[in-house]
Amino acid sequence: MDTMRIQPYEYTDSVVLGDIYRTAILTAGQEYYSDEQVTAWASYPDDKDEFARWVQEASTVVAIAEHLGPVGFGGLEKTGRIASLFVRPEYMRQGVASALLKRLMSEAESQGMRELTTQASEFSKPLFEKFGFEVTNIERTTFKNVDFTRYVMRKYQ
Repeated sequence: MDTMRIQPYEYTDSVVLGDIYRTAILTAGQEYYSDEQVTAWASYPDDKDEFARWVQEASTVVAIAEHLGPVGFGGLEKTGRIASLFVRPEYMRQGVASALLKRLMSEAESQGMRELTTQASEFSKPLFEKFGFEVTNIERTTFKNVDFTRYVMRKYQ
């Protein structure tokens, strides 16, 4: 893998982050979700303003590969909720998500956050567990008239 650095989100990253989000779901989601679920979930960046607002409202960091540019991103809300963690499919399982999650956890700690939460998907749940998050609830939610199950997870620092 190219040399990678993690840097704060810049507004100009919004479109490429939407692409990372979409391709991550279209690729990894197929293993765990129905076609209907994958299609609905992957369509979120279609509303460019809403997607950009979601990314900007969190403290979002971007993983940049030296020769490719952005390959992943993650966001931490002021409440201690990890709102996003997505990686380009060709960079999955290469430590990018772990590096992003470590950075978000470090940022939370430096801000005095003692508790972190997230709503993990089927495919992100094992990563969060690896970093000490525990499932506290299984939640049912609806997005674009499609039902989803996600894992409410918590970690104390």
